[in-house]
Amino acid sequence: RNFSTEVPLFCQTRSINPDDDFIEVVAAKPLEIWWREWDATLTEVDTPLLLSCPLTEPLFSSSVVSIVTQPCDDPINAFSLDPVPQKTPKRKFTICVKDMNFAKIISTNIIEWIEINKILGVDIIDMYIDKISNETEEILQYYRDKGFVRLFSVPIRNKRDRSLWQRRRDHIVTYNDCLYRNIMESEFIIPLDVDEIILPKNAENLLELLQRLSNYGWDLSQHSAIMIRNVFFFDFMQGVENYKKTTHMSKSKIYTKRDDVRIKDSENLDIGDIELVGDVDSISNEVIDTVKLALEKYKMRCGTELPIPKIGKHFMSSAMVSPIGSYTKSIMVTNKVLTAFNHYPLASLGAAGFAGWAAPFSEVQLNHYKESCNSTVVAECARYGRRARVDTSALHLYQRLTSVLANRFCTKINSN
Repeated sequence: RNFSTEVPLFCQTRSINPDDDFIEVVAAKPLEIWWREWDATLTEVDTPLLLSCPLTEPLFSSSVVSIVTQPCDDPINAFSLDPVPQKTPKRKFTICVKDMNFAKIISTNIIEWIEINKILGVDIIDMYIDKISNETEEILQYYRDKGFVRLFSVPIRNKRDRSLWQRRRDHIVTYNDCLYRNIMESEFIIPLDVDEIILPKNAENLLELLQRLSNYGWDLSQHSAIMIRNVFFFDFMQGVENYKKTTHMSKSKIYTKRDDVRIKDSENLDIGDIELVGDVDSISNEVIDTVKLALEKYKMRCGTELPIPKIGKHFMSSAMVSPIGSYTKSIMVTNKVLTAFNHYPLASLGAAGFAGWAAPFSEVQLNHYKESCNSTVVAECARYGRRARVDTSALHLYQRLTSVLANRFCTKINSN
């Protein structure tokens, strides 16, 4: 479990020039990429480590570094090192998607998710593939050929008997691979799943969002990440017409009562069992017309129905907004993050403690679209699944997204 305290490790650095026989040996500095408070399991698990090899001299030529257990051992591994001059990152925002393992076809959802991130100003998406359908693979190859997606094999493939806690550790390897691939190329990385969207509420894109957040105290020189609160949009909550017309409760009453909630044995509830916070009448005719007109325009152009994007049909969210640190996702500053987790940085350069910054909920939220409230993933399903509210915060992106999707679905996605 804690290899770093059991076996000392050393770094051997040598030039690839055969005429240069100098070898620099230093003790490796291991850092466990995990917080032990997360699980107290005594079962055998493999925990990822970050090994740092301090150089006593600058690196001027191509070299290799090897990890050994004794300073003078003959190495059986070698990792190439090339000196990289300091330069301004060529990209602003890179999304990192962990081990994709989908047996079912998710082609339509993937297209929608990729296109909305393009609208939001993401430069490129790095996706790590475990197992996906042929149809989904064709979609991703299309976007790869367009230069918007890069595809990588997962560092650690899924095993049938892998425990939940081992799977979470393995995913951390993927995220840190993405971090270090982009550390010189992208100013920010954003670990996301394909059912999540970082949604600026008052800005048109992520760059404009950062500019607005600076007015609230966000400081690029001080913080390693912007932490964004999570909002669940469960499929079983949708169908606004099925809710009772008006239900009003005070916010204090909602949060006082929530600890007494008991949920059925089923992971999901019937809409009749879900308590509505607020008023469904807040979905105005203007909202309905926006969706309807966009769909009619597409149908006239293509002669077929457009699959309705989630942001145009998922208007009901959980009334409970996740607190910071719980299901949070982050925009991470690559040159300040030492180790990354899928929710926030685990360790940051130049910071002894936590260096994340909580974004105001009035400016941005994480829209998390889930089929169900799976108690394995969401330990508090009773709280998140019992109360719903109207949330149309993503609708300002709808017309732009519909226009782009029309272009994609009117022509075959695999055409040149």
